[in-house]
Amino acid sequence: MNNNPKISKQDMKRKKAFKSYLKIKRDVFFGVLFLVAVLGIIIPLRPTVSTIEKRTLTTFPEFTWQSFIDGTYFNGISTWYADTFPFREALLTANSAVKGLYGLQSEQLVGNSDKTGDEIPDTPVLPSSDETTEATTEATTEAATEETTEEQLPDGAIHDIPEASGNVYVTGDTAFGLYYFSTDGANAYVNMIDKAQKKLDGVANVYDILVPTSVGIMLDENAQEAIGSSNQGKAIDYIYSSINSVNKNITTVNAYDTLKNHNSEYIYFRTDHHWTALGAYYTYVQFCNAKGVEPTPLDEYETIEFPGFVGTFYSSSNQAPSLLENPDTVTAYYPKTTNDMYYIGSDLSTIQWNIIMDVTGWDRASLYSCFAAGDEIYAQIDNPNVNNGQSCVVIKESYGNAFIPFLADHYEHIYIVDYRYFYKYPDYNNSVYQLVTENDVDDVIFINNADAMTNPNAAELMSDMFN
Repeated sequence: MNNNPKISKQDMKRKKAFKSYLKIKRDVFFGVLFLVAVLGIIIPLRPTVSTIEKRTLTTFPEFTWQSFIDGTYFNGISTWYADTFPFREALLTANSAVKGLYGLQSEQLVGNSDKTGDEIPDTPVLPSSDETTEATTEATTEAATEETTEEQLPDGAIHDIPEASGNVYVTGDTAFGLYYFSTDGANAYVNMIDKAQKKLDGVANVYDILVPTSVGIMLDENAQEAIGSSNQGKAIDYIYSSINSVNKNITTVNAYDTLKNHNSEYIYFRTDHHWTALGAYYTYVQFCNAKGVEPTPLDEYETIEFPGFVGTFYSSSNQAPSLLENPDTVTAYYPKTTNDMYYIGSDLSTIQWNIIMDVTGWDRASLYSCFAAGDEIYAQIDNPNVNNGQSCVVIKESYGNAFIPFLADHYEHIYIVDYRYFYKYPDYNNSVYQLVTENDVDDVIFINNADAMTNPNAAELMSDMFN
């Protein structure tokens, strides 16, 4: 007796169709895999820079027998292959979009770590040597310690307190970079600027401008503490009191209080770690007060806007969708008397440029480069429409870029030194003293953000320019 069930023609058709489906599915899978593999070996399609991450991508490793034997050559190829895969920017953006589908994230912390800043001392650092510096004029001392008397404006700080700590804090459409105070870095900065002033004593006036980053101004102090970010107001107070305790001939400019007073305004970007030109303007006013010159009223400047700016916080927050969907607008203020300058390129050629460059059409991550040629080895502004005999050197990192255009109407000559790259310029042998003496410079202006002022490496680079 045959107990096997009879298979109907309909069941046979279903089984045959299912086998065909599996074959198609397998062929599609291996076909896509093959296409991706072929795509991956097409060298011309491989990117060399990342616009989103703002970095140069890994290059193909150079072959050596040593790297071949120890395996680092093949590790380098693997890293190059993954880092420069064709259309990686589109893939990163797609990955960010997929993550955004998991739900709304009103707050997130990226790069979570156990890093904490040092405790900020209550008393200033002692002089680095037995030497003490006498005040040359009472006016300099008063300018260095003068309190701001601005009208109190509405508080625009964010008061929400997150639950954890990390490197980048994103709340809504705004991101903040956490700040970690370093006692060694702060003391190195104090010793550096003391050394610089003593080198320039009797030659040029020295001004120091410490600029807080957005986390120190736009977040409530309780929120800063909750995410493990050091108090920048206390840090700047410590550094300035330390500077004034060792050297009364340095004029310190109070940017913190004036920016705090204007924190309901658009003085920092939401998607980028820089300040806006408006924030730089308010600090420029404080500098003019310290120098004893009249600042240009804000409403007298012509402006240009560059919408769609998505800056460094977008990449460092794993491309948070809330930042991409709410880009910044870069507003620049044209100097009244000239817009001409030049800079020294990476090949040491001289390139004519504009103080405020029209960057319309540039990629969305580069719009902050409209200010003073960005971060170059060396740059210079020669203003034929100012005839007061005044000149200055500006020693800066990228925060200084938005500040420099406001100085253009006050000096015949502005010599711009990015301390990170100045050593590459052979004309002055990495010596600011040589630059100052050869050009009869009146003022040397240091402008640094909070991260730079407590970074020992930054202080060392600046100190080397005054050997």
